[in-house]
Amino acid sequence: MRTLSHAWTQSAVSTPDLFASDAQQIAPPHPDFLARAAIWRDRSAGLISLAEATRRSAAIGAPPTSPQRLVGTPPREPNAPRKPKASCPRSLRPSPNESRQYAPAMATTAARDDRLTPNAKAFLQVLRARCGKGRETTITTGTAGNIMARSTRTIRRYLTDLVRWGYIETKVRTNRNGMHIGLTIIVTELAAPFFESAKGLARWLAETPGALLRPFAGVIPGFQGRTRMSPKNQTPIYSLIGVTDTTRFAGRERLVTEEGRNFSPFST
Repeated sequence: MRTLSHAWTQSAVSTPDLFASDAQQIAPPHPDFLARAAIWRDRSAGLISLAEATRRSAAIGAPPTSPQRLVGTPPREPNAPRKPKASCPRSLRPSPNESRQYAPAMATTAARDDRLTPNAKAFLQVLRARCGKGRETTITTGTAGNIMARSTRTIRRYLTDLVRWGYIETKVRTNRNGMHIGLTIIVTELAAPFFESAKGLARWLAETPGALLRPFAGVIPGFQGRTRMSPKNQTPIYSLIGVTDTTRFAGRERLVTEEGRNFSPFST
């Protein structure tokens, strides 16, 4: 290997510096060498295994491998923009499964709240249906995601909005070991109908004007509590022998017979 050398000559006035050439030859190490050194340094420290260190070291400096493409598809240009993934339109999505679950009475406050997304309002209706006659239900984000056909991250966003605006309250369920096993969701009075709470019912009764006392039109003067008889409010009397006469005097004719007896249940 050729290298610089300094020969001593008689004409040299001063002694040359022998380390000057070595200083010129020293250059910073290659980035690949530093990367491999860092990998094997982690291997020596026991942070990664030998197989992982070998794989990482071999990947440094290797040409990038392109993903496998289907036969017949043209190759993608390096600088070509990626096409967005086409989502399935709503008209082609499958219909929901049949269910007998229904939501009881609830306020329309959430349906008119512009701060909530349409899917968050629908999720609140599902939670109200799961509560049944009460206001509390237990559920997990995975189960809610399967019901709403959404990811668990989207379900957490729905729950955050509903809790933020006061429509529900959540509590974390834990087992005896302290592990989280689900959520306990409580529907607040803001989503429940007004007549379920004593305050709402009392407020409605206070706002409703009292009904005016009107005398009964059929009361006979002088006899309080007795009504005037009329053929319109009498139940027709049908005899067992097939008499279906319901005229005004039919009852008197059946009760009084021709022989002069006072009363008889049936006429002959």
